[in-house]
Amino acid sequence: DVRSTADLMRVDPYYLMDQMAEKVPAGADGLVYLPYLMGERTPHRDPDCRGVFFGLSAAHGRAEMIRAVLEGVAFSLCDALSIIRELGVKVDFVRVAGGGAKSALWKQIIADCFGCELRTLATDEGPALGAALLAGVGSGVYRSVPEACAAAVHDRASIAPNPENTSAYNSFYGLYQRLYRSLEENYKELAKMGRR
Repeated sequence: DVRSTADLMRVDPYYLMDQMAEKVPAGADGLVYLPYLMGERTPHRDPDCRGVFFGLSAAHGRAEMIRAVLEGVAFSLCDALSIIRELGVKVDFVRVAGGGAKSALWKQIIADCFGCELRTLATDEGPALGAALLAGVGSGVYRSVPEACAAAVHDRASIAPNPENTSAYNSFYGLYQRLYRSLEENYKELAKMGRR
């Protein structure tokens, strides 16, 4: 088990999972994951949808499943980013912080899925920093949010998307989007049958 191995090696279990998933090509060898473990808010607003591994076969193992989970969550983030882009907002780069930002693999997957540069904040506490900056603006320490961000938001690293992976992910993302629509009524039926 990954946790026991990680404990013996004195490393984070997520590090070992990244090592496994890194060996799998973009697209998780045809395995697509819908990360709706607790329903979904954006863009579907559907409390009944649930997680799905689509395309699972005997050829898939733990590494492919881990890679599919990372990609599925990245596709979910693409749903949110597509709303921003549909509003006409030009997105040249996206910043990340926190636990997921510690994974070089996951950051590359997200950059590839987004098709734009991904920057990692110098701090691991993105939400706390944002709240502190807003408090600074509200209390008069900074005159505006852009001024506060210019003073306190700094990048540690940057990742460019891999065009080959971006092309592959565009196809898988289209399938990912169609899968929700295909399963929407099945989710409702499952909810009526009683499940957690």
